[in-house]
This record gives sequence, structure tokens and C-alpha cells, in this order.
Amino acid sequence: MKYIVDAIMYIVNLGPTVMIPIVMLIFGLCMRVPFSKALRGGLMVGIGFIGLNATVSILTSVMNPAIKNMIAIAHINLKVIDVGWPSASAIAYGTAVGVSMIPLGILINIIMLLTQTTQTIDVDIWDFWHFAFSGSLVYQLTHDIVLSLFLASVNMIVIMVIADRMAPLSEKYLNLPGISIPHGYAGSFVPSAIVINWILERIPGVNKIHLNAEDFNKRFGDWGEPTLLGFVIGCIIGAIAYVAAPGVSIPDKVGKILLMGVTLSAVMVITPKMAALLLQGVVPVSNAITGWTQKKFSGKRKLYIGMDTAVGIGSPVVLACATLMIPVALIFAFILPGNQFLPTIGLVGFVFMFPLIVSVVHGDFFRSFIIGAINVILGLWIGTNLAPLITKAARAAKFPIPKGSSLISSIDHGSDPFPWLLVQVANYKWLAYILGIALCAVLVLWNRHHIVADAKAGAAKADAQ
Repeated sequence: MKYIVDAIMYIVNLGPTVMIPIVMLIFGLCMRVPFSKALRGGLMVGIGFIGLNATVSILTSVMNPAIKNMIAIAHINLKVIDVGWPSASAIAYGTAVGVSMIPLGILINIIMLLTQTTQTIDVDIWDFWHFAFSGSLVYQLTHDIVLSLFLASVNMIVIMVIADRMAPLSEKYLNLPGISIPHGYAGSFVPSAIVINWILERIPGVNKIHLNAEDFNKRFGDWGEPTLLGFVIGCIIGAIAYVAAPGVSIPDKVGKILLMGVTLSAVMVITPKMAALLLQGVVPVSNAITGWTQKKFSGKRKLYIGMDTAVGIGSPVVLACATLMIPVALIFAFILPGNQFLPTIGLVGFVFMFPLIVSVVHGDFFRSFIIGAINVILGLWIGTNLAPLITKAARAAKFPIPKGSSLISSIDHGSDPFPWLLVQVANYKWLAYILGIALCAVLVLWNRHHIVADAKAGAAKADAQ
């Protein structure tokens, strides 16, 4: 068993850019895709991920100095330090719960596929760390590995159902045919997005405000196109960060503002192209799975390939909302009563929060931004509340705490509502089991009802043709 676990963790530790191509190659070969096509498809997925990560890294390299400047100008001094998602994933996989979640997550996916309670083949095994993170926090609280793995599994099952139900919207509004997003961080904001969107739809006046990518182009002409829109948003962020910066000459300020504008313009243009490369790599396996399901189930059942939320960050609405949310989050950090969380490194990770929110509101920028802002407010309080437990989990995983920091968190996962809810219910062990079983039963039965209904509709359509 130890050798199996070691082998799995070796592949996981290679990171998503290597691991996901390997998984895609294996799936392709299982679906009888020729080796060369399966290998090329897997490599294209890896190339797409490298490209997407590169654009985020480029944005981070110019955004982090701007964020530090904003913090200095606003004189924000809070005690909970943001260590970002890479640190959170290290904490998640640094425990027995994290190691166990990989084979357990694969087993859960297989069982759900066999019982028709999911349509998603989750090849994004790397991102099981989101579920492992929840389980690791519960373990630090309770020291009960069974309860920890149970609640981590509940987290995964909920996200799998969300991925299935959101897949048609992701296909339409993020241009992701045949793909779902079973991502723990992105999926956790779907319930609140649905509720807030429902409320906004019932507020007179507000329900008339709509602004999607097409509206940008119509209202602002060329300035609504990603190249110029990215430049304008980048210059606005740069101005906020550098205009009032002390000790910087005017020419340097202008240079930094323009650099921010050009960089964000580049990110807005390059990111969709990298996402397209990734999708190009998915096509051979996706087509093979479609052919297999048509043969196996007479065209009645549709399966999705579950991918990282990075595939959805090419949307201009996602990128615009995520970038504008950075100064908004810092303002909230400064003014919110009871907040002790200073978001820094993880702020660029907002690009991973918005894809499914944008799908829920059918690509509407205004509603996406409002929903994002509300979740940032809640996230700062959640991050403050979870900081002692995250810090304890980090020490247990031998993660180095930054010098001068007594508490750490992560704005792009330590502010996630799902781990927080699971930690709260974990205080009441048997209630946690009862609620977890009840929630999963209701969701998987509801999801199965939709899957079977869709299959019947597909069969009727096939018969009619």
C-alpha cells in the first residue's frame, strides 16, 4: 500500500502541468485513441496549462508591487498574513488526510460514474487538494481521521454535482464544450452566486442593469475590445497604486502605470489563446469519450471531462472582474469591522473565483462583480476566523511560517465558505455525519434525476431523427 501511495504522490507532486497530460494520455489510450494522438493531446493540455500559468505569473509580477504600494498608501496593518494557494496546497497534501484523499477521490468519482450520479470524469486529480485542505483543517480540529476524510468526501461530492449542473452554462458562456469544472474553490461560490443573483433579479431598477462582453463592445466601441479594455483597466489599477506613491518620480509613476496597462492588455489577449490551446488538446479524448458513450448507451448519456478552473479564465468578463476586485478587496480589508486578514499574494487568484460565477449570471459583468464583492467581504471574515486553524495545520505539515507572522491564511482558499462550513459542523461529530449523509443523498439523487431525464430526452431526440 505504501508503494501505491508513494507512486500516486510522486505523480501528484509533478504538478498539474505534468500530471494532467499523463492522465489525459492514459484516458486516451483507454478510449483507444492512437498513441500519437493521445500523446499530442496530452501535451497540448500541458502546453495550455503552462501558458495559462505563465500569463497569471506575468500578471502577478507587476501586480504584487502595486498591491504592496496600495497597502503602504492605505497604512493597512493587519496580523493575518496571506500565503497564497501554493502554500495552502502544500498544507493540504502535507497530512495523512491529504495523501489518502487522492485514491479516495478517484474511487468516489468511479462510484458516481457507475451509479449515474455524476457526468464528470475528473482528470484534474491535482485539485483534489481543495478537498484535502478541508479534511486537513477538520483533522487539526478533531484529530479524527475518519471524520476528516468523510467531510473531505462530502466536499468533493457537492463540488462534483455543482460541476455537472454548471457544465451546460460553462459550455455556453465560457466556450468550454465537453468540459466541466469540478474545482473546489470556484465551485464553492456557486450557491451564493445563485442566491445573490436571485435577489438582484427582484430589485427594481437593479434588475435592468446588464453588461456582458457584447455590451462592452456595443457601448464603448473599440474601447470595449479586450486589448483596449485591458489597457484601460490596467492603467486605472496602476494609477490607484502609484499616483500617490511617495518617493517615486513622476516619470517613474507614468512608466509603472503604462506597464500595468500594457501587461493587463497582454493578459486579456493571450489568456484566451492559451485556453484555446488547452481545449485543442482535450478534443481527441473528448471525441473518443463521446463515441464510447454513444456506442455504450446508444447516445443517451453525455459525459464531461472535469478540468481545472484555469480553462475558464480566458473570458474577458472573468479577467476584468478579477482585476478590479483587487483594490476593492484591499479597501474592504481596511474598513471591515472585525477583519484581521491582509490579502496580498493570493489576490491574483481571484481569476479562479469568477469563471463559475460568470456562468451563473450568463456572462453579466455587473452581477459578477457584485457577487464577487459580497463573497470577498465574507471571505475576509472567514479567513480571519480560520487563521488559527490554518496556522496550526501549516505547522503540523512542517510548512515554514513567514518571519514576523503569527497567523497565516489564504485569500484564494482560506476564505472559501465550504471548508469553513465543514469546520463548523465538525465540532458536532454525529451531527456532521447525519448532515453530510443527508446532503450527499439529496444532491446525488437530484443530480441523477437530471442525468436520467437528459438521457431520456437524448434518446427521444435520437429516435426522432
